[in-house]
Amino acid sequence: MLATGQKVPDDYEPATLEHPARNVPKPVLPAEAKEETEAGAQAFLNYRADAQWYAMQTGDTSMVREVTAPECSSCTEEYDEIDALYGKGGWARGGWEKPTLPDGHLSKRADGGYNLPIEVDSKGMQAIYSSRVTTSQMPFSGADILDVYLDFRDGHWTHVTASPRGSL
Repeated sequence: MLATGQKVPDDYEPATLEHPARNVPKPVLPAEAKEETEAGAQAFLNYRADAQWYAMQTGDTSMVREVTAPECSSCTEEYDEIDALYGKGGWARGGWEKPTLPDGHLSKRADGGYNLPIEVDSKGMQAIYSSRVTTSQMPFSGADILDVYLDFRDGHWTHVTASPRGSL
């Protein structure tokens, strides 16, 4: 199941050392993710996590780029790396994450954005090229890992940046 609760179809095949993922479901932006509420922020964070997973599974970074501010240089770098990996015939496996915004933490800053303490559960990721793992990110989980800065303008959320807890 995806972070948004969207069911993964029965014909989905995860990536292996021999082939990239097959029949990867495209994430669907829930209507709630368009609301400037705590539930809307959580729905957006779930969608963005699914769009990022989709990018890792397929090499198509367009969906996650659409909901991420271009000034997030670490995000852009990550998406460029995914594009390059798939562009040279590689692929990724894993990459699933589930972000959780603890209740009562949605508060608007003076600049109009939202700095959110996010808890994250990750299953890890591997980049594969020529049937070999070339890069690995270990799974992680924790309550004090990340602050995410979101903006809500013109009826939609945008991921602006993420940093280690307490650095924003």
